[in-house]
Amino acid sequence: MPSMGHVHFDAAGDDRSAVWSIVAALLFVLLVDSLFGFILRPYLDGSDGDTTVWDVLVLIFVGNPERLPLDSWEPMMTALAWLHQHGGKDVYDAVFFTQHVKFQYPLTSLLPLELLSALHLLHLRVYALINLLMVVASAAGMALLMRDLSQGCDAGRPPTLRDQVPTRRWAPATLGIVATLCFYPITKAFAVGQIQVWLNAAFIFAALFYLRDRRLLAGLLLGGSTLIKPQMSLFLVWALLRRDWRFALGWTAVVVPGFAAATALYGLGPSLHYLDVLSFLGRHGESYYSNQTVNGLLHRLLHNGPNLLSMTSSDAAWRGSAFAPYHPLVHAATLVTGILFGLFGLLWRAGGKTGDRMASFLVAGLCFTIGSPISWVPHYGVMLPAFAVLLFILLGRLRSDRRRTLRDLLLLGTAFAIMSNDFFRPLDELADTPFNVLQSYLFFSGLLLLGLLVGTAGRQGAPDGGRPVSLSGALAAPGTGKAAPDTP
Repeated sequence: MPSMGHVHFDAAGDDRSAVWSIVAALLFVLLVDSLFGFILRPYLDGSDGDTTVWDVLVLIFVGNPERLPLDSWEPMMTALAWLHQHGGKDVYDAVFFTQHVKFQYPLTSLLPLELLSALHLLHLRVYALINLLMVVASAAGMALLMRDLSQGCDAGRPPTLRDQVPTRRWAPATLGIVATLCFYPITKAFAVGQIQVWLNAAFIFAALFYLRDRRLLAGLLLGGSTLIKPQMSLFLVWALLRRDWRFALGWTAVVVPGFAAATALYGLGPSLHYLDVLSFLGRHGESYYSNQTVNGLLHRLLHNGPNLLSMTSSDAAWRGSAFAPYHPLVHAATLVTGILFGLFGLLWRAGGKTGDRMASFLVAGLCFTIGSPISWVPHYGVMLPAFAVLLFILLGRLRSDRRRTLRDLLLLGTAFAIMSNDFFRPLDELADTPFNVLQSYLFFSGLLLLGLLVGTAGRQGAPDGGRPVSLSGALAAPGTGKAAPDTP
């Protein structure tokens, strides 16, 4: 993959140009968020009572915690209470299939709640505070990631040149923080009370540790994510295909004890019954517009199931307890595209060296998210690190291929502007028309980001007649000028 490792800036002018490019990106993010988040908000967002981040913060600190959003916590608490009352019986049959409460997580996801219960912290306000801390952690992780990527660009450069522009030290980190807090999937996860804020934070730090060649820590984090979101189990296969034993060891060191603990608490049978839930989700999926996958797109295009949330009791309104009706075409397409995305994420650049695997890592994260039967808006938060890496790669090759790089930077900025804002309300008007395909704008933005990442990684360039650009080197050892080891 193109890398900052062999990109050279030969003059202070180039150094200043790189710095002001980062500042321009920061101003772009602020401008886009101000334009769509404040100026045009009345035209984009209906007054349907949706909870905003500000509403949640008010409820946490000065309001009534009983009104806090419970998108993930309510079904998890329902399942936990049922298990405590009924021992090792089938919680999924009772809660998911009978009560129609969408407890769609493996039983290992309840282990954090068991810990909070043991500490007498099982309270709505505590959940919200933890989610808030996870958002802050995500912003801090992106700040560190952006700083490391910037230092990777500095590898091999004389220290006097690096320090000529003080802005270089704070601009990338500031951009990382601002981009995180302006990224709609991140803020939406917090606003609706989604446990996905934990997974977004874990993926950001996993990307940071993988960049630093701390693959054991990256594996530990994604192993923890697997206990909540089973799609992340594909990262074990991904690591084994690359003989990345440290990553695989980290993953296993969390998942095996976690599964053992859940089995000891709830029994092996209930844990295995989760496969019935996964099968049901794969066959049905969701038609609600927030499901940004092939499954959701086809359900809406075929008008198979409710598209919009309504405050009325109309049968056409999406209800959180309902799934889309079974449709054989949607099921087949979901299965085929899921396999294709999964295989691409697993196999792309499987034989690359350690430094090149950063691109493979990010592509896998994107594919495992896009290829799922159900991926809500908050699930797209894992795509934020890919924006950061692509930004620095494109800035690094700006001199060698200016026209194409400017085009790709424009596409990258467009993808970020679209993905980081809520355009669903005006697009709701298209729900009953063939143009409801536009409601999948987040899905298409994810495909654009994936295409840019794969296309940029596959394009070889030799700036100044020198060596091809690749991700090996400074990216894995930021600021040192030393290449990362090529062996796992």
